[in-house]
Amino acid sequence: MNQHNEFSFSTETKDTFIKQRSGRKTISYGSNDVIDSNDFGTAILLQNGHIVAWGDTRYGGEIPPEIAQLSDIVSLSATSGAFAALRADLSVVAWGDARYGGKIPPEIAELNDIVSLSATQYAFAALRADRSVVNWGDEFYDGKTPPDIAQLNDIVSLSTTQYSFVALRADRSVVTWSNEYYSGELPPDIAQLNDIVSLSSAYDSFVALRADRSVIAWAGSYNYVPSDMAQLNDIVSLSANNDAFAALRANRSVVVWGRSDKNDVPSKIARLNDIVSLSSTNSAFSALRANRSVVAWGNIDNGGILPLDIAQLNDIVGLSATNSAFAALRADRSVVAWGKPSTGGFIPPEIAKLQDIVSLDSSGRAFTALRTNGKRVGWGGGDIKAHGEYD
Repeated sequence: MNQHNEFSFSTETKDTFIKQRSGRKTISYGSNDVIDSNDFGTAILLQNGHIVAWGDTRYGGEIPPEIAQLSDIVSLSATSGAFAALRADLSVVAWGDARYGGKIPPEIAELNDIVSLSATQYAFAALRADRSVVNWGDEFYDGKTPPDIAQLNDIVSLSTTQYSFVALRADRSVVTWSNEYYSGELPPDIAQLNDIVSLSSAYDSFVALRADRSVIAWAGSYNYVPSDMAQLNDIVSLSANNDAFAALRANRSVVVWGRSDKNDVPSKIARLNDIVSLSSTNSAFSALRANRSVVAWGNIDNGGILPLDIAQLNDIVGLSATNSAFAALRADRSVVAWGKPSTGGFIPPEIAKLQDIVSLDSSGRAFTALRTNGKRVGWGGGDIKAHGEYD
């Protein structure tokens, strides 16, 4: 989503400014996730504070009775095999496979000052009201907070790759921690910076937007920014997939770097100067234009080509994406989708007929839509059924 980006255009669209391969989004201080998926299931937060879930029962697809009865859940997060939920009293509950963080250590379960949650593949991180952070999950990867990180109390947001956490501090510097094998260690030149305003991440790489509207990158497969793009000082938002980063410029054009064989911007799209937001699946991008039409490029199977009927629309007001499908909210409050059917590219008839949808949210494997009556519906997550509160 296009969160916490003070340079972003004012639009109704929620793009994937902080979108990761797994679909897990960065959760910044005070933000809220109403849907999340792991590799085996999906959970949706309803307006009444209850949760519904579906998928493999061993990994959170079935909610334990003591959690299912709760009506004060305010946000969700997921590793690859477990879920965590933040309650209104600022405590946290979890379920799923203990190896993936499905069991909370007693000292963390007793806390009542947690303000947000974030997750890698194997571990959760909780940001506390004093702006310190605690971790749990598989300690071999990143489920234990390093001592130097644990003593900090000026963390304002968290971002993740599959195996690494990065924290943005109040002084606009960043710190990171991870398993040694999947090191997200900061290069010295980046560790010294104090002008970072937002973070984004791909599968194993991070990119940061600086106050001068330039971008830097580190770690993993795409730990660089091409020289011509590194010189730009007009970047307003970022989006990422497994293979590339895309940057929206102030002139509303888009530039991309990474695996050029999969993510080169088609010439017709590269010439556009009316893009208002970007969204991404694992291997494709889509862009909402000022005339409320949409363009897409990248892997065909993951939404890189628009169906003809959707390509002709000029009434799209918002975009959302899972790992392999896109969904678009139309002005008549209906929704259309394209991409892999089981991760949201197919909309069940019960939901496709609705014309009372006011917003869309997504996880790595599923979409959810909020209706004008306050009910929430969902689709994707490994099947083509409707879930949640539909008629």
